[in-house]
Amino acid sequence: MASWVVSKVSTSGLVDHVVSNPKQLAITALTAIFGYVVVICIYRVYFHPLAKYPGPFFAKVTSLYDFYQAWSEHRAHNVLALHRKYGPIVRYAPSKLAFSEPQAWNDIYAYKANVRKSDLFAASQTSTETDTFSELYKEPALKKRKVLSYGFSENSLRSFEAYMLDQINIFCHQLVSPSTEKVKDMSLWFNYLSYDIMGELVFGKGFGMLTDPSLRYILDLIDSTVFSYLLGGIIPWLHKSGIMTLLQPRMYADRMKFVAESTKRIVERIQLGPKAVGVNNRKDFFHHLLNGVDENGNPLSTERLGAEGVLLILAGSDTSSASLAGTLFYLMQQPTCLKRLREELDSTFASIDDIRLGNPLTGCVYLRACVDEALRMASAGPGISERTVLKGGTVVDGEFFPEGTTMGAGGWASSYNQKYIRDCDRFWPERHIPGEVMSQEEIQLARSAYWPFGMGARKCVGMKVALNELHLTIARMVYLFEFTPAKPEEFKKNFEILDHQNPKKYGPYVTFSLRQGRKLPDMKPTELQEE
Repeated sequence: MASWVVSKVSTSGLVDHVVSNPKQLAITALTAIFGYVVVICIYRVYFHPLAKYPGPFFAKVTSLYDFYQAWSEHRAHNVLALHRKYGPIVRYAPSKLAFSEPQAWNDIYAYKANVRKSDLFAASQTSTETDTFSELYKEPALKKRKVLSYGFSENSLRSFEAYMLDQINIFCHQLVSPSTEKVKDMSLWFNYLSYDIMGELVFGKGFGMLTDPSLRYILDLIDSTVFSYLLGGIIPWLHKSGIMTLLQPRMYADRMKFVAESTKRIVERIQLGPKAVGVNNRKDFFHHLLNGVDENGNPLSTERLGAEGVLLILAGSDTSSASLAGTLFYLMQQPTCLKRLREELDSTFASIDDIRLGNPLTGCVYLRACVDEALRMASAGPGISERTVLKGGTVVDGEFFPEGTTMGAGGWASSYNQKYIRDCDRFWPERHIPGEVMSQEEIQLARSAYWPFGMGARKCVGMKVALNELHLTIARMVYLFEFTPAKPEEFKKNFEILDHQNPKKYGPYVTFSLRQGRKLPDMKPTELQEE
């Protein structure tokens, strides 16, 4: 009994001593924190379920490694470098793995895969309701996606072609207009075009970026918004606690401003009602949303309409502009490719107005090969589309992974997979044409390694719109214009894309002039032509 009393008194005295001595208290606290960190590091390096997979030391012990790579804008490039150093499976965060083998794409993204989207995507939720993109679970997402699919149906896309061409025609006029700058940063101009096309598709009228410079500030807002989604999603508590807002106040102010601007445009369209809009009663995307119902058979709520509208603005335009900029860049970098494409178009079309969807455009084999190669090399989705394993675990590339593991295949890493894609750093459209430089088997093997529009249940719903825009724009530009590089030195290396979740890019810097015998297309809008 006495010994117990002495022990208690001694312990109490020790506590009183520590509390009354701030220096000792600080040392004790730091020692405890250091000990905790050491224990966590030892566990994550040696005893974690993913301990056997290679990767940088700091990636194994803290998500701050992944956060830093994202902050530096080279997250996708870093994943490629890790694969080239460590192999087909790399650990890029304590509970995250990146894969580069083609089989992994099927195992992770197929319809039956036992996974959901990772918590990274929750950071992109802009409303009290999730949209198709921020919905983490597959079944609810498929139901939400069904509503969107009406706007991307074959009938909708056919009726939309004329309005897409209206914007492409404006774009072509602006490239040689004396009222615009002579040297053009084509990443910006392709952004203007893509956003105006999305405005036509979603709201029934373009945003006006091609012709009104005062509206172009929204591009910076969009980039900040998407980048904030990525940073906030990697370490969710930084986003939820408000720390990220303190670290990047301008980025988050831009995000709020973008949501406000988008909401204003969406509310204006909702007020027009569910009827078709315009002189010709055209059915824009919001026509389908306003006439759609949710999974319970009820009209879509205002919150849901707003969320889907913001998603369409964000996802449907910047990605197309990256592939357009990449295609133009590589055609200018490789004059023999540009020459062959120009000869194909010149021999196929008698005038600019003949370049439309369907035949004979679909028969332009080299055009399609150039676009396919640019989609590979200038990936619109350079990063990892993360998935988290659900209860029961899953098997990827022959190995079992437990519940809670986050995994994915990197778009950039897959597109530059040396094992499956010969001369992967070279722009080589011929690789997509069977029998020219590769057999059909080699082509299929290479294509199994990368998926520029994703695959499975969450495959890009707007893929056909993007491809239509790419083929029409590139064909009309190459047919009409001579391209003169304003910064020849930029073509000494490959086109650079920074990873902001959506691609961030600059250039190519080009001056344009009409080819001999060519004239610009008619600028009269489709609606006025059909009155």
